[in-house]
Amino acid sequence: MFGTKFKALTLLTVFVLLVASLVGCRSSEDEKKEATAEPAQVEKTKVSRDGSFVVVIAEDPPSFNGAATDTGYEQLVMEMTMLGLTDLDPVGSVFPELAAELPALENGGVAFDEDAWTMDVTWKMRDDVYWADGEPVTADDVIFTWDAIMDPDGGIWVDGSDYSDSVEKVDDYTFVVHYNSVYPDYLLQFGGENVVIWPEHYCDAEQGFVAWDCGREPLSDGPFLLQEWMAGDHLTFVRNPTYFEAGKPHLDKIIVRVVPDPSVRKIMMVEGDADVNVWLSPTIVDELKDAPGIKLSSSPVTRWVMRLIPNLAARGSIDSEADPHPILSDVRVRQAIRRAIDVDLIADEIFLGHSKAVWTEFFRIPYICDVPRIMYDVEIAEALLEQAGWTDGDGDGVRECHGCTTGAEDGYKMSMEFMTYAEYGEELELSQQMMAEMLGNVGIELQLSLVEGSVLWADYESGGIEQQGDFDLNLWDDGYPGIDPTDFLWQSYYSEAALPDYGWNVGRWYNEDFDALLDEAYTLDEGYRQELFCQMAEILNEQAPQILLWSGVDVHAHSSRATGVQATVNDVVTWNVADWEIVE
Repeated sequence: MFGTKFKALTLLTVFVLLVASLVGCRSSEDEKKEATAEPAQVEKTKVSRDGSFVVVIAEDPPSFNGAATDTGYEQLVMEMTMLGLTDLDPVGSVFPELAAELPALENGGVAFDEDAWTMDVTWKMRDDVYWADGEPVTADDVIFTWDAIMDPDGGIWVDGSDYSDSVEKVDDYTFVVHYNSVYPDYLLQFGGENVVIWPEHYCDAEQGFVAWDCGREPLSDGPFLLQEWMAGDHLTFVRNPTYFEAGKPHLDKIIVRVVPDPSVRKIMMVEGDADVNVWLSPTIVDELKDAPGIKLSSSPVTRWVMRLIPNLAARGSIDSEADPHPILSDVRVRQAIRRAIDVDLIADEIFLGHSKAVWTEFFRIPYICDVPRIMYDVEIAEALLEQAGWTDGDGDGVRECHGCTTGAEDGYKMSMEFMTYAEYGEELELSQQMMAEMLGNVGIELQLSLVEGSVLWADYESGGIEQQGDFDLNLWDDGYPGIDPTDFLWQSYYSEAALPDYGWNVGRWYNEDFDALLDEAYTLDEGYRQELFCQMAEILNEQAPQILLWSGVDVHAHSSRATGVQATVNDVVTWNVADWEIVE
């Protein structure tokens, strides 16, 4: 159906996705500090930790390469050791890291050809950043990284892959990116939460970007150096003495401990054996909010949205048009599922009021669309199923196909597997159970299963469940960082993103009208983009290729002796790890 381009593994997942931000960018150090400001009075505690700062996480990171996989833990350690050209702060503004300045139309960094609808972006890099072995970080490293990403054998799809024709070196610290179209998210093409610059003289290009050894043994140009990695137990990081920001990092050593049990991580915080505990569940948030010696940091904006992913293709197929799903390929069934779930009840009873209903991708400034919420209504859900030809002819409580139009045989049971990922924890399992009960009440039978995220979101060749289409109905959370949804929409809904390992349209939803609108959205005209996004919102609301449910929680706990720790949905908590300090 589609032309093959580059192999990709870009997880939009529990903790993920790739996207950029252009509007409202700020680059000053003052604004960066503003996002991480702490109260003037810091509670002092006495913690014996032999000089170490301890972060607890649930599992080992797969690597230090946030573009190759996306569990969230690879980004956490990547931010400690590696730099991109730019990054995002908690309010969605871009700031420079390796870049000396942010290129824009106003400063001549962006040259826009309106007739050809192409653009060139000139980047100027800092000349005072060095790899841990003393070699300077230069434009050669940028070009090397981009060539490795774009390699059709060992590379991967990342935001901007389709719009970049070439990267041209001007001098050691200047290069130009030539685009074959307007690309609004250019500021984060070489930065953000997933992409960093890798050293040409250290990484082995023949091993391939996704698999190379330097992804697990990084040569740092960031604030910390990896000193030791004992798999399943801990990673030890020490201060980079040649880090380019004067006086930083403030900490001498950080130990990242692998502690799978969330209750143990909580106890370590309470007893003063840990300084940061990441991605807390609502239950843990409530248990720690009044604990002495502990502070909670919440992201200033919302990103993560829990969502159902219906597979429109038959299980094991990757083409919903040639081989439609016997149940979920009918839009009326998807609409009925949305009507049968009481989102408010789940948010209040399981997530303790920390989550709120979300029903459109366009709920964040500046791209907000007035999309009417489809309310919980069992009677309408049942009527939609009846219209779609699904009735309970034998009275066993499970509907069967009697005149359905999906290609299912007469009498085919409305029974499916309902899958979610195990790492989230008890709240998601309870939500899954409650939704299965709600859908069971309207005659949809679901068998519940839990799988590891690394299996659910693996690439096609590794047997990834979603990339191979081996599922019926899945549940996980995702959303775009920053303020620009364009690339996230492409990955999630664009027709070509249904290709295995090329995107995350794993429901295999194809819509030419949506594709055309999204193509038009790659423009620098913000008013026009707003119009286009709201037209896309109407299509998504009608077709329900994904069923959005409620907003997630992004809260981290940190000890009172720790300052500078700030949660953000635009990155991971270590986005500003160089600014972290200890106040005893």
